[in-house]
Amino acid sequence: MKQLFIKQNHSQKLNLIFLGYGQDGAIFDSLKNQECGDIALVYDYENDDFDISLYREYSSINLIAWSMGVMIAPKVLNQYGILDKVVNSSAINGTSEGIDDNYGIPPKIWDATIDALCESAVLKFYRRMCFDPKLYEEYLKHRPQRNIESLKAELIYIREFAKKPNVKNFFYTNAFIGLKDKIIAPANQKKSFSKTATVCQEIECAHYNYELFSKQLL
Repeated sequence: MKQLFIKQNHSQKLNLIFLGYGQDGAIFDSLKNQECGDIALVYDYENDDFDISLYREYSSINLIAWSMGVMIAPKVLNQYGILDKVVNSSAINGTSEGIDDNYGIPPKIWDATIDALCESAVLKFYRRMCFDPKLYEEYLKHRPQRNIESLKAELIYIREFAKKPNVKNFFYTNAFIGLKDKIIAPANQKKSFSKTATVCQEIECAHYNYELFSKQLL
């Protein structure tokens, strides 16, 4: 995993953002201009590398998780003993199960993505992620600098990570479900969060929506 601070003023409050598959920090760099606490990104889930010391100084964490980050974040923070620092949590177009026939992306689709991964398939993923042609064009200006080998390794790692049990007694404070999401079916997202006390809000947006991230910063 890669960890990147895009705003670090050593405040007591940290906005910790777990990104989705296939990303890097480029498209989110402008979040640093927001009036809020420090901001750190976690992305590129190819391995278990995670430096917990980067976050120990913070008294509270505002967790923002997107896509597969929704599934990954609680497990990682619980494993390293800082989940109790999370005072607010927002799930954006993702589920706690991540890869699941009923509550996420079906395993067969995930496996097929691994088998067929190539440059054109990656571009198709980003296009479906953005849905809107203008948004896709803007996204490509900040396209993640990731090669096919790295992306495939990440897909394989996430598939195995999803098999780990979810954290008991944790649920997201809020969930934002994009009704135009072509990556994780909105119906599956709704079913997943219906099992918890998470407050869900349905939004007319695609899988990727920059404004949803900026609005959750504290």
